[in-house]
Amino acid sequence: RVSRGGGGFRTEVVGEANAYLLPPMAALATLRASVTKATPIEDHSTYKYHISLQCAGATWEVTKRFSDFDTLLQALGSNKYSGLPSLPAKTLLGSPTDEAAIAGRKEQLRIILHDLLARPDTRTSHQVRQFLALDSHLDVAVRSLLPEALRTFEDPRFGVSGLSVAPRANLLLMTHEDSTHLSRLGRVWSVVEPDELGALHLWCQGPDNGWKRVYSHTYGIKVRSLTWEDTTQQFFVGLEDGKIEVYVIDPDTLKPTMQASLELHHKSPVTYLAASSRRLLSLGFDTAMRAIDVRTRELVCGGRLVKRLKSETDYLSCGHLDDERDRAFIATSGGDIFVLDISRNPPNFLHTIEVGAKPISMLCVSQEALLVAASDYVTAYTFEEKGSEHKTSKLATYRAKHLQAESATLLSVASAPERNWIFGGYTDGSVAIWSRRDMEALVVLGAHQSDVTTLAWQSSAPWGPALYTGGGDGKVTTWLIPGADEDYSLWSPQGLMASTDPNDPFTIPAPGAFPEPTVLGAPSASSAGGDLAAFEPTFGVAAVGGGGDAFQLTNPRVNPQALKTADDSESDDDIVNAFR
Repeated sequence: RVSRGGGGFRTEVVGEANAYLLPPMAALATLRASVTKATPIEDHSTYKYHISLQCAGATWEVTKRFSDFDTLLQALGSNKYSGLPSLPAKTLLGSPTDEAAIAGRKEQLRIILHDLLARPDTRTSHQVRQFLALDSHLDVAVRSLLPEALRTFEDPRFGVSGLSVAPRANLLLMTHEDSTHLSRLGRVWSVVEPDELGALHLWCQGPDNGWKRVYSHTYGIKVRSLTWEDTTQQFFVGLEDGKIEVYVIDPDTLKPTMQASLELHHKSPVTYLAASSRRLLSLGFDTAMRAIDVRTRELVCGGRLVKRLKSETDYLSCGHLDDERDRAFIATSGGDIFVLDISRNPPNFLHTIEVGAKPISMLCVSQEALLVAASDYVTAYTFEEKGSEHKTSKLATYRAKHLQAESATLLSVASAPERNWIFGGYTDGSVAIWSRRDMEALVVLGAHQSDVTTLAWQSSAPWGPALYTGGGDGKVTTWLIPGADEDYSLWSPQGLMASTDPNDPFTIPAPGAFPEPTVLGAPSASSAGGDLAAFEPTFGVAAVGGGGDAFQLTNPRVNPQALKTADDSESDDDIVNAFR
Protein backbone atom coordinates (compact mmCIF):
# COMPACT_ATOMS: atom_id res chain seq x y z
CA ARG A 1 0.00 0.00 0.00
CA VAL A 2 1.08 3.58 -0.55
CA SER A 3 0.30 6.22 2.06
CA ARG A 4 1.12 9.91 2.27
CA GLY A 5 2.81 11.10 5.44
CA GLY A 6 4.39 14.31 6.58
CA GLY A 7 7.60 13.55 4.69
CA GLY A 8 5.91 12.56 1.40
CA PHE A 9 5.04 9.13 0.06
CA ARG A 10 5.93 6.07 2.06
CA THR A 11 5.48 2.51 0.87
CA GLU A 12 3.95 0.04 3.30
CA VAL A 13 4.69 -3.57 2.45
CA VAL A 14 2.45 -6.01 4.28
CA GLY A 15 3.86 -9.49 4.73
CA GLU A 16 2.97 -12.51 6.77
CA ALA A 17 4.52 -11.00 9.89
CA ASN A 18 4.81 -7.32 10.75
CA ALA A 19 4.31 -4.50 8.25
CA TYR A 20 7.25 -2.17 7.63
CA LEU A 21 7.59 1.26 6.08
CA LEU A 22 10.06 2.31 3.42
CA PRO A 23 10.95 5.80 2.16
CA PRO A 24 10.50 6.27 -1.60
CA MET A 25 14.11 5.62 -2.67
CA ALA A 26 14.43 2.60 -0.40
CA ALA A 27 11.35 1.05 -2.01
CA LEU A 28 13.49 0.09 -5.01
CA ALA A 29 15.75 -1.93 -2.72
CA THR A 30 12.92 -4.50 -2.47
CA LEU A 31 12.79 -4.87 -6.26
CA ARG A 32 13.07 -8.35 -7.69
CA ALA A 33 13.51 -8.82 -11.43
CA SER A 34 14.24 -11.77 -13.65
CA VAL A 35 14.05 -12.65 -17.35
CA THR A 36 11.91 -15.74 -16.97
CA LYS A 37 11.25 -17.00 -20.48
CA ALA A 38 11.40 -16.26 -24.21
CA THR A 39 8.50 -16.77 -26.61
CA PRO A 40 8.40 -16.26 -30.39
CA ILE A 41 6.34 -13.45 -31.88
CA GLU A 42 3.49 -14.28 -34.25
CA ASP A 43 5.56 -14.67 -37.42
CA HIS A 44 8.37 -16.47 -35.53
CA SER A 45 10.92 -14.03 -36.94
CA THR A 46 12.24 -13.15 -33.50
CA TYR A 47 11.61 -13.65 -29.80
CA LYS A 48 10.25 -11.55 -26.99
CA TYR A 49 11.60 -11.91 -23.48
CA HIS A 50 9.36 -11.94 -20.42
CA ILE A 51 10.59 -9.98 -17.41
CA SER A 52 8.91 -10.76 -14.08
CA LEU A 53 9.04 -7.99 -11.50
CA GLN A 54 8.08 -7.64 -7.88
CA CYS A 55 8.43 -4.53 -5.72
CA ALA A 56 6.72 -3.18 -2.61
CA GLY A 57 3.96 -5.77 -2.74
CA ALA A 58 3.20 -5.31 -6.46
CA THR A 59 3.87 -8.01 -9.05
CA TRP A 60 3.80 -7.57 -12.83
CA GLU A 61 5.42 -8.64 -16.06
CA VAL A 62 6.76 -6.77 -19.11
CA THR A 63 7.85 -8.25 -22.43
CA LYS A 64 10.73 -6.84 -24.45
CA ARG A 65 12.54 -7.70 -27.65
CA PHE A 66 16.29 -7.75 -28.05
CA SER A 67 16.01 -4.46 -29.96
CA ASP A 68 14.26 -2.89 -26.94
CA PHE A 69 17.32 -3.59 -24.81
CA ASP A 70 19.46 -2.00 -27.51
CA THR A 71 17.22 1.08 -27.53
CA LEU A 72 17.39 1.30 -23.72
CA LEU A 73 21.20 1.26 -23.65
CA GLN A 74 21.39 3.87 -26.40
CA ALA A 75 18.93 6.11 -24.56
CA LEU A 76 20.95 5.84 -21.36
CA GLY A 77 24.17 6.62 -23.21
CA SER A 78 22.70 9.69 -24.89
CA ASN A 79 21.60 11.01 -21.48
CA LYS A 80 25.10 10.98 -19.92
CA TYR A 81 24.95 7.56 -18.31
CA SER A 82 28.26 5.83 -18.95
CA GLY A 83 30.07 2.58 -18.11
CA LEU A 84 27.09 0.59 -19.40
CA PRO A 85 27.03 -3.12 -20.22
CA SER A 86 27.22 -4.18 -23.85
CA LEU A 87 24.65 -6.34 -25.58
CA PRO A 88 25.66 -9.82 -26.71
CA ALA A 89 26.83 -9.93 -30.30
CA LYS A 90 24.18 -10.30 -32.95
CA THR A 91 24.15 -13.44 -35.04
CA LEU A 92 25.03 -13.25 -38.73
CA LEU A 93 21.76 -14.87 -39.87
CA GLY A 94 19.37 -12.76 -37.81
CA SER A 95 17.83 -13.66 -34.47
CA PRO A 96 18.75 -17.07 -33.02
CA THR A 97 15.93 -19.59 -33.05
CA ASP A 98 17.30 -22.77 -31.48
CA GLU A 99 16.48 -23.37 -27.84
CA ALA A 100 20.08 -23.39 -26.59
CA ALA A 101 20.89 -20.04 -28.20
CA ILE A 102 17.67 -18.47 -26.92
CA ALA A 103 18.32 -19.76 -23.40
CA GLY A 104 21.84 -18.34 -23.52
CA ARG A 105 20.65 -14.97 -24.78
CA LYS A 106 17.92 -14.87 -22.11
CA GLU A 107 20.56 -15.37 -19.43
CA GLN A 108 22.79 -12.72 -20.96
CA LEU A 109 19.92 -10.20 -20.96
CA ARG A 110 19.19 -11.07 -17.34
CA ILE A 111 22.78 -10.22 -16.40
CA ILE A 112 22.58 -6.93 -18.31
CA LEU A 113 19.30 -6.07 -16.58
CA HIS A 114 20.78 -6.80 -13.17
CA ASP A 115 23.86 -4.70 -13.95
CA LEU A 116 21.60 -1.74 -14.76
CA LEU A 117 19.61 -2.25 -11.57
CA ALA A 118 22.72 -2.66 -9.42
CA ARG A 119 23.88 0.94 -9.83
CA PRO A 120 21.69 3.57 -8.12
CA ASP A 121 22.09 6.04 -10.99
CA THR A 122 20.78 3.70 -13.71
CA ARG A 123 18.29 2.03 -11.35
CA THR A 124 16.59 5.38 -10.68
CA SER A 125 16.88 6.63 -14.27
CA HIS A 126 13.72 7.56 -16.14
CA GLN A 127 14.77 5.25 -18.98
CA VAL A 128 15.03 2.11 -16.82
CA ARG A 129 11.89 2.95 -14.84
CA GLN A 130 9.98 3.35 -18.11
CA PHE A 131 11.49 0.18 -19.56
CA LEU A 132 10.30 -1.87 -16.58
CA ALA A 133 7.03 0.07 -16.08
CA LEU A 134 8.06 0.87 -12.52
CA ASP A 135 6.36 4.24 -12.26
CA SER A 136 3.03 2.87 -13.44
CA HIS A 137 3.05 0.10 -10.82
CA LEU A 138 4.51 1.97 -7.87
CA ASP A 139 2.85 5.12 -6.60
CA VAL A 140 6.18 6.25 -5.18
CA ALA A 141 8.17 9.39 -6.05
CA VAL A 142 11.56 8.15 -7.26
CA ARG A 143 14.06 10.83 -8.25
CA SER A 144 16.99 10.39 -10.58
CA LEU A 145 20.45 10.24 -9.01
CA LEU A 146 22.32 11.29 -12.13
CA PRO A 147 24.56 14.31 -11.35
CA GLU A 148 23.22 17.55 -12.78
CA ALA A 149 25.43 19.99 -14.71
CA LEU A 150 25.12 23.45 -13.11
CA ARG A 151 27.48 25.48 -15.31
CA THR A 152 30.24 25.01 -17.85
CA PHE A 153 33.36 27.06 -18.60
CA GLU A 154 34.81 26.30 -22.01
CA ASP A 155 37.75 27.00 -24.28
CA PRO A 156 36.91 24.83 -27.31
CA ARG A 157 40.41 25.23 -28.76
CA PHE A 158 42.14 23.08 -26.13
CA GLY A 159 41.74 20.30 -23.62
CA VAL A 160 41.85 21.10 -19.90
CA SER A 161 45.24 20.40 -18.31
CA GLY A 162 44.80 21.97 -14.86
CA LEU A 163 42.08 23.24 -12.52
CA SER A 164 42.14 25.08 -9.19
CA VAL A 165 39.05 26.12 -7.22
CA ALA A 166 39.76 29.10 -4.94
CA PRO A 167 36.48 30.39 -3.43
CA ARG A 168 38.26 32.50 -0.77
CA ALA A 169 39.85 34.50 -3.58
CA ASN A 170 36.65 34.32 -5.67
CA LEU A 171 38.59 32.67 -8.49
CA LEU A 172 38.26 29.61 -10.66
CA LEU A 173 41.56 28.99 -12.45
CA MET A 174 42.09 26.65 -15.38
CA THR A 175 44.83 25.85 -17.86
CA HIS A 176 44.48 24.30 -21.29
CA GLU A 177 46.74 22.58 -23.79
CA ASP A 178 46.29 21.58 -27.40
CA SER A 179 46.05 17.81 -27.83
CA THR A 180 45.33 17.62 -31.55
CA HIS A 181 47.40 15.52 -33.92
CA LEU A 182 49.29 18.48 -35.34
CA SER A 183 50.36 19.65 -31.90
CA ARG A 184 52.29 16.43 -31.32
CA LEU A 185 55.15 18.17 -33.13
CA GLY A 186 55.37 20.64 -30.23
CA ARG A 187 57.98 23.33 -30.72
CA VAL A 188 58.95 21.89 -34.12
CA TRP A 189 55.45 22.64 -35.39
CA SER A 190 55.53 26.09 -33.81
CA VAL A 191 58.67 26.95 -35.78
CA VAL A 192 57.17 25.78 -39.05
CA GLU A 193 53.70 27.25 -38.43
CA PRO A 194 53.30 29.46 -35.34
CA ASP A 195 50.28 28.27 -33.42
CA GLU A 196 48.38 28.62 -30.18
CA LEU A 197 49.09 25.58 -28.05
CA GLY A 198 47.99 26.53 -24.53
CA ALA A 199 45.93 28.96 -22.47
CA LEU A 200 45.31 30.25 -18.95
CA HIS A 201 41.87 31.52 -17.87
CA LEU A 202 40.65 33.06 -14.61
CA TRP A 203 36.93 33.36 -13.81
CA CYS A 204 35.22 35.14 -10.92
CA GLN A 205 31.67 35.30 -9.60
CA GLY A 206 29.94 38.69 -9.60
CA PRO A 207 27.47 40.17 -7.09
CA ASP A 208 24.60 38.86 -9.21
CA ASN A 209 26.07 35.32 -8.95
CA GLY A 210 26.93 35.47 -12.64
CA TRP A 211 30.39 34.46 -13.82
CA LYS A 212 32.80 36.51 -15.90
CA ARG A 213 36.29 35.89 -17.21
CA VAL A 214 38.72 38.36 -15.61
CA TYR A 215 41.93 37.19 -17.30
CA SER A 216 43.05 35.15 -20.30
CA HIS A 217 46.45 34.45 -21.75
CA THR A 218 47.31 32.31 -24.78
CA TYR A 219 50.65 30.53 -25.07
CA GLY A 220 52.62 29.29 -28.06
CA ILE A 221 53.51 26.29 -25.93
CA LYS A 222 51.52 23.69 -24.04
CA VAL A 223 50.49 24.44 -20.47
CA ARG A 224 50.99 21.20 -18.56
CA SER A 225 50.07 21.86 -14.93
CA LEU A 226 48.59 24.33 -12.45
CA THR A 227 48.37 24.77 -8.70
CA TRP A 228 46.98 27.46 -6.37
CA GLU A 229 48.38 28.49 -2.97
CA ASP A 230 45.63 30.03 -0.87
CA THR A 231 47.61 31.61 1.98
CA THR A 232 49.87 33.72 -0.22
CA GLN A 233 47.23 34.18 -2.95
CA GLN A 234 49.52 33.08 -5.75
CA PHE A 235 49.46 30.38 -8.38
CA PHE A 236 52.00 28.46 -10.41
CA VAL A 237 51.79 27.42 -14.06
CA GLY A 238 53.98 24.59 -15.41
CA LEU A 239 54.91 24.70 -19.09
CA GLU A 240 56.14 22.19 -21.63
CA ASP A 241 59.57 23.80 -21.84
CA GLY A 242 60.28 23.17 -18.13
CA LYS A 243 59.54 26.71 -16.94
CA ILE A 244 57.23 27.49 -14.02
CA GLU A 245 55.52 30.88 -14.08
CA VAL A 246 54.66 32.43 -10.72
CA TYR A 247 51.65 34.79 -10.52
CA VAL A 248 50.34 36.94 -7.66
CA ILE A 249 46.69 38.06 -7.52
CA ASP A 250 45.67 41.67 -6.92
CA PRO A 251 42.82 41.32 -4.34
CA ASP A 252 40.98 44.37 -5.70
CA THR A 253 41.02 43.72 -9.44
CA LEU A 254 41.64 39.93 -9.31
CA LYS A 255 44.17 40.48 -12.09
CA PRO A 256 47.30 38.31 -11.94
CA THR A 257 50.82 39.67 -12.24
CA MET A 258 53.70 37.38 -13.17
CA GLN A 259 56.41 37.71 -10.51
CA ALA A 260 58.95 35.15 -11.70
CA SER A 261 59.74 32.45 -14.22
CA LEU A 262 61.63 29.50 -12.77
CA GLU A 263 63.63 27.24 -15.07
CA LEU A 264 63.77 23.99 -13.13
CA HIS A 265 63.45 21.05 -15.50
CA HIS A 266 66.01 21.36 -18.30
CA LYS A 267 63.46 22.24 -21.00
CA SER A 268 61.38 19.14 -20.26
CA PRO A 269 57.63 19.24 -19.50
CA VAL A 270 56.54 20.03 -15.94
CA THR A 271 54.41 16.97 -15.19
CA TYR A 272 53.05 17.93 -11.75
CA LEU A 273 52.77 20.88 -9.35
CA ALA A 274 51.48 21.08 -5.76
CA ALA A 275 51.75 23.94 -3.27
CA SER A 276 51.40 24.57 0.46
CA SER A 277 51.89 27.71 2.52
CA ARG A 278 55.61 26.87 2.66
CA ARG A 279 56.62 24.91 -0.40
CA LEU A 280 56.02 24.28 -4.05
CA LEU A 281 56.61 20.71 -5.22
CA SER A 282 57.52 20.41 -8.89
CA LEU A 283 58.07 17.22 -10.91
CA GLY A 284 59.44 17.09 -14.42
CA PHE A 285 59.73 14.78 -17.38
CA ASP A 286 63.51 15.00 -16.81
CA THR A 287 63.03 12.75 -13.70
CA ALA A 288 63.82 15.68 -11.35
CA MET A 289 61.88 16.75 -8.28
CA ARG A 290 62.20 20.26 -6.87
CA ALA A 291 60.95 21.87 -3.66
CA ILE A 292 60.78 25.69 -3.76
CA ASP A 293 60.09 28.19 -1.00
CA VAL A 294 56.81 29.83 -2.10
CA ARG A 295 57.74 33.22 -0.64
CA THR A 296 61.40 33.61 -1.59
CA ARG A 297 61.06 31.30 -4.60
CA GLU A 298 64.43 29.80 -3.77
CA LEU A 299 65.15 26.18 -4.51
CA VAL A 300 65.53 24.44 -1.14
CA CYS A 301 65.50 20.75 -2.05
CA GLY A 302 65.84 18.70 -5.19
CA GLY A 303 67.42 15.89 -7.12
CA ARG A 304 67.11 13.48 -10.01
CA LEU A 305 65.36 10.14 -9.43
CA VAL A 306 66.52 8.45 -12.62
CA LYS A 307 68.52 5.79 -10.75
CA ARG A 308 65.42 4.64 -8.85
CA LEU A 309 63.21 4.21 -11.91
CA LYS A 310 62.53 0.72 -13.20
CA SER A 311 63.26 1.67 -16.80
CA GLU A 312 65.06 4.45 -18.62
CA THR A 313 61.75 5.26 -20.34
CA ASP A 314 59.92 5.83 -17.04
CA TYR A 315 59.15 9.34 -15.82
CA LEU A 316 57.64 11.09 -12.79
CA SER A 317 53.90 11.25 -13.46
CA CYS A 318 52.30 12.86 -10.39
CA GLY A 319 52.74 13.35 -6.67
CA HIS A 320 51.44 14.47 -3.30
CA LEU A 321 52.98 17.11 -1.03
CA ASP A 322 52.68 16.12 2.64
CA ASP A 323 53.95 19.44 3.94
CA GLU A 324 52.94 18.80 7.55
CA ARG A 325 55.33 15.84 7.75
CA ASP A 326 57.98 17.22 5.36
CA ARG A 327 57.37 14.46 2.85
CA ALA A 328 56.82 14.16 -0.88
CA PHE A 329 55.07 11.19 -2.49
CA ILE A 330 56.27 10.85 -6.09
CA ALA A 331 54.56 8.43 -8.50
CA THR A 332 56.04 7.09 -11.70
CA SER A 333 54.94 5.67 -15.03
CA GLY A 334 56.51 2.39 -13.93
CA GLY A 335 53.98 1.87 -11.13
CA ASP A 336 56.09 2.91 -8.12
CA ILE A 337 55.58 5.61 -5.47
CA PHE A 338 58.72 7.03 -3.87
CA VAL A 339 58.36 8.59 -0.42
CA LEU A 340 61.02 11.25 0.24
CA ASP A 341 61.95 13.34 3.28
CA ILE A 342 62.21 16.89 1.92
CA SER A 343 63.18 18.58 5.19
CA ARG A 344 66.77 18.78 3.98
CA ASN A 345 68.77 18.86 0.79
CA PRO A 346 69.33 16.50 -0.90
CA PRO A 347 66.05 14.71 -0.07
CA ASN A 348 66.29 11.54 1.95
CA PHE A 349 64.70 8.39 0.55
CA LEU A 350 62.19 6.81 2.96
CA HIS A 351 60.25 4.07 1.19
CA THR A 352 58.94 2.71 -2.12
CA ILE A 353 55.29 1.65 -2.50
CA GLU A 354 55.05 -0.85 -5.34
CA VAL A 355 51.63 -0.42 -6.92
CA GLY A 356 52.14 -2.52 -10.07
CA ALA A 357 53.45 -2.27 -13.60
CA LYS A 358 50.93 0.27 -14.95
CA PRO A 359 51.55 4.04 -15.04
CA ILE A 360 50.19 5.92 -12.02
CA SER A 361 48.00 8.78 -13.18
CA MET A 362 47.12 10.62 -9.96
CA LEU A 363 47.42 10.51 -6.15
CA CYS A 364 45.03 11.82 -3.52
CA VAL A 365 45.02 11.63 0.28
CA SER A 366 41.67 11.31 2.04
CA GLN A 367 40.68 10.20 5.54
CA GLU A 368 44.12 8.78 6.33
CA ALA A 369 44.15 6.81 3.09
CA LEU A 370 46.35 7.25 0.03
CA LEU A 371 44.26 6.89 -3.14
CA VAL A 372 46.17 5.80 -6.24
CA ALA A 373 44.68 5.91 -9.76
CA ALA A 374 46.35 3.52 -12.21
CA SER A 375 45.07 1.57 -15.19
CA ASP A 376 41.32 1.03 -14.66
CA TYR A 377 41.23 0.97 -10.85
CA VAL A 378 41.73 3.14 -7.77
CA THR A 379 43.64 1.51 -4.94
CA ALA A 380 43.44 2.75 -1.35
CA TYR A 381 46.51 2.33 0.88
CA THR A 382 47.06 3.19 4.52
CA PHE A 383 48.62 6.63 4.95
CA GLU A 384 51.26 5.99 7.57
CA GLU A 385 53.10 8.47 9.78
CA LYS A 386 56.64 9.51 8.95
CA GLY A 387 59.06 6.74 9.85
CA SER A 388 56.37 4.06 9.50
CA GLU A 389 56.06 4.08 5.71
CA HIS A 390 57.16 0.43 5.60
CA LYS A 391 53.83 -0.45 7.27
CA THR A 392 51.86 0.79 4.26
CA SER A 393 49.23 -1.79 3.26
CA LYS A 394 46.44 -2.07 0.76
CA LEU A 395 42.94 -1.32 2.02
CA ALA A 396 40.68 -1.70 -1.02
CA THR A 397 40.51 -1.59 -4.81
CA TYR A 398 37.73 0.32 -6.59
CA ARG A 399 36.59 -0.44 -10.15
CA ALA A 400 33.76 0.23 -12.57
CA LYS A 401 32.64 -3.12 -13.97
CA HIS A 402 32.22 -2.02 -17.58
CA LEU A 403 35.14 0.40 -17.77
CA GLN A 404 38.15 -1.79 -18.32
CA ALA A 405 41.69 -0.99 -19.41
CA GLU A 406 41.05 -2.13 -22.99
CA SER A 407 38.61 0.75 -23.50
CA ALA A 408 39.29 3.33 -20.77
CA THR A 409 41.86 4.04 -18.06
CA LEU A 410 41.91 6.43 -15.14
CA LEU A 411 43.53 9.86 -15.43
CA SER A 412 42.43 11.56 -12.21
CA VAL A 413 41.15 10.89 -8.69
CA ALA A 414 39.60 13.03 -5.94
CA SER A 415 37.49 12.52 -2.83
CA ALA A 416 34.66 13.97 -0.75
CA PRO A 417 35.64 12.95 2.79
CA GLU A 418 32.47 14.24 4.44
CA ARG A 419 30.37 11.98 2.19
CA ASN A 420 32.81 9.06 2.04
CA TRP A 421 32.98 9.32 -1.74
CA ILE A 422 35.81 8.69 -4.19
CA PHE A 423 35.79 10.10 -7.73
CA GLY A 424 37.70 8.78 -10.73
CA GLY A 425 38.07 10.40 -14.16
CA TYR A 426 38.63 8.22 -17.25
CA THR A 427 40.12 8.62 -20.71
CA ASP A 428 36.73 8.08 -22.36
CA GLY A 429 35.24 11.10 -20.53
CA SER A 430 33.52 9.12 -17.78
CA VAL A 431 33.52 10.01 -14.09
CA ALA A 432 32.88 7.19 -11.61
CA ILE A 433 31.73 7.68 -8.03
CA TRP A 434 32.43 5.09 -5.36
CA SER A 435 31.48 4.88 -1.71
CA ARG A 436 34.34 3.97 0.61
CA ARG A 437 32.32 0.90 1.63
CA ASP A 438 31.62 -0.39 -1.91
CA MET A 439 34.25 -1.60 -4.37
CA GLU A 440 31.93 -1.23 -7.37
CA ALA A 441 30.99 2.17 -8.81
CA LEU A 442 27.67 3.62 -7.67
CA VAL A 443 27.48 6.21 -10.45
CA VAL A 444 29.23 6.46 -13.82
CA LEU A 445 28.63 9.79 -15.50
CA GLY A 446 29.42 10.67 -19.11
CA ALA A 447 30.90 14.01 -18.07
CA HIS A 448 33.07 14.84 -21.10
CA GLN A 449 33.76 13.71 -24.63
CA SER A 450 37.22 12.47 -23.64
CA ASP A 451 39.99 12.60 -21.04
CA VAL A 452 38.79 13.69 -17.60
CA THR A 453 42.19 15.14 -16.71
CA THR A 454 41.28 16.87 -13.46
CA LEU A 455 38.74 16.58 -10.63
CA ALA A 456 38.08 18.85 -7.67
CA TRP A 457 35.49 18.54 -4.89
CA GLN A 458 34.22 21.69 -3.20
CA SER A 459 32.47 20.76 0.03
CA SER A 460 30.98 24.00 1.30
CA ALA A 461 28.97 27.01 0.16
CA PRO A 462 28.91 29.24 -1.75
CA TRP A 463 30.49 27.10 -4.47
CA GLY A 464 29.59 23.72 -3.05
CA PRO A 465 28.85 21.05 -2.39
CA ALA A 466 29.76 20.35 -6.00
CA LEU A 467 32.16 18.37 -8.17
CA TYR A 468 34.31 20.21 -10.70
CA THR A 469 35.57 18.25 -13.71
CA GLY A 470 37.90 19.22 -16.55
CA GLY A 471 38.00 17.28 -19.82
CA GLY A 472 39.71 16.87 -23.14
CA ASP A 473 36.77 18.67 -24.78
CA GLY A 474 38.00 21.94 -23.25
CA LYS A 475 35.17 22.16 -20.72
CA VAL A 476 35.22 22.64 -16.97
CA THR A 477 31.82 21.62 -15.61
CA THR A 478 30.31 22.00 -12.14
CA TRP A 479 28.09 19.07 -11.11
CA LEU A 480 25.44 18.89 -8.41
CA ILE A 481 25.17 15.40 -6.94
CA PRO A 482 21.56 14.87 -5.79
CA GLY A 483 20.11 12.75 -3.04
CA ALA A 484 21.19 11.72 0.43
CA ASP A 485 23.94 9.29 1.31
CA GLU A 486 21.44 6.53 2.06
CA ASP A 487 20.14 6.74 -1.52
CA TYR A 488 23.48 5.50 -2.86
CA SER A 489 23.51 1.76 -2.34
CA LEU A 490 24.14 -1.14 -4.67
CA TRP A 491 21.14 -3.29 -5.50
CA SER A 492 21.34 -7.06 -5.22
CA PRO A 493 18.78 -9.47 -6.68
CA GLN A 494 16.93 -10.25 -3.46
CA GLY A 495 15.50 -13.72 -3.35
CA LEU A 496 17.18 -14.71 -6.59
CA MET A 497 18.96 -17.96 -5.95
CA ALA A 498 19.53 -21.28 -7.58
CA SER A 499 16.37 -23.33 -7.22
CA THR A 500 14.97 -26.62 -8.39
CA ASP A 501 11.46 -25.19 -8.56
CA PRO A 502 10.77 -24.52 -12.27
CA ASN A 503 7.71 -22.42 -11.38
CA ASP A 504 9.63 -19.86 -9.32
CA PRO A 505 10.20 -16.86 -11.62
CA PHE A 506 12.80 -15.31 -9.32
CA THR A 507 15.56 -17.87 -9.57
CA ILE A 508 18.99 -17.74 -11.13
CA PRO A 509 20.84 -20.63 -12.72
CA ALA A 510 23.85 -22.24 -11.18
CA PRO A 511 27.17 -20.51 -11.90
CA GLY A 512 28.57 -21.41 -15.30
CA ALA A 513 25.25 -22.58 -16.69
CA PHE A 514 25.28 -19.87 -19.32
CA PRO A 515 28.02 -17.76 -20.90
CA GLU A 516 28.73 -14.21 -19.78
CA PRO A 517 27.54 -11.40 -22.07
CA THR A 518 29.82 -10.72 -24.99
CA VAL A 519 31.55 -7.35 -24.73
CA LEU A 520 31.84 -5.98 -28.22
CA GLY A 521 35.39 -5.10 -29.10
CA ALA A 522 36.95 -6.75 -26.07
CA PRO A 523 39.99 -8.92 -26.85
CA SER A 524 39.43 -12.62 -26.49
CA ALA A 525 41.92 -15.07 -25.09
CA SER A 526 42.58 -16.45 -28.53
CA SER A 527 43.22 -13.02 -30.02
CA ALA A 528 45.50 -11.61 -27.33
CA GLY A 529 48.50 -10.26 -29.14
CA GLY A 530 47.12 -11.72 -32.35
CA ASP A 531 44.63 -10.51 -34.95
CA LEU A 532 43.24 -7.62 -32.89
CA ALA A 533 46.70 -6.14 -32.54
CA ALA A 534 46.66 -5.30 -36.22
CA PHE A 535 43.72 -2.96 -35.64
CA GLU A 536 44.95 -1.23 -32.49
CA PRO A 537 45.52 2.51 -33.12
CA THR A 538 49.08 3.69 -32.59
CA PHE A 539 48.30 7.39 -32.93
CA GLY A 540 46.02 9.60 -30.88
CA VAL A 541 44.88 6.83 -28.55
CA ALA A 542 44.40 9.05 -25.51
CA ALA A 543 42.14 11.40 -27.40
CA VAL A 544 39.57 8.66 -27.85
CA GLY A 545 40.02 6.97 -24.50
CA GLY A 546 42.61 4.38 -25.40
CA GLY A 547 45.58 4.72 -23.09
CA GLY A 548 46.52 6.38 -19.86
CA ASP A 549 50.19 7.17 -20.54
CA ALA A 550 49.97 10.86 -21.31
CA PHE A 551 53.66 11.29 -22.06
CA GLN A 552 54.52 8.30 -24.20
CA LEU A 553 56.20 9.29 -27.43
CA THR A 554 53.40 8.00 -29.64
CA ASN A 555 50.86 10.11 -27.77
CA PRO A 556 49.84 13.43 -29.36
CA ARG A 557 50.26 15.21 -26.02
CA VAL A 558 54.01 14.64 -26.17
CA ASN A 559 56.59 16.99 -27.57
CA PRO A 560 59.36 14.70 -28.83
CA GLN A 561 61.81 17.57 -28.47
CA ALA A 562 61.19 17.72 -24.72
CA LEU A 563 63.79 15.08 -23.96
CA LYS A 564 67.00 15.44 -22.03
CA THR A 565 69.99 16.72 -23.93
CA ALA A 566 73.56 15.56 -23.82
CA ASP A 567 74.54 18.18 -21.24
CA ASP A 568 71.80 17.23 -18.76
CA SER A 569 73.19 16.05 -15.44
CA GLU A 570 72.69 12.46 -14.27
CA SER A 571 73.47 13.41 -10.68
CA ASP A 572 70.95 12.78 -7.93
CA ASP A 573 71.85 16.19 -6.52
CA ASP A 574 72.08 18.67 -9.37
CA ILE A 575 70.50 21.50 -7.41
CA VAL A 576 73.37 23.84 -8.28
CA ASN A 577 72.48 23.59 -11.96
CA ALA A 578 68.75 24.01 -11.54
CA PHE A 579 68.70 27.67 -12.52
CA ARG A 580 71.23 27.57 -15.34
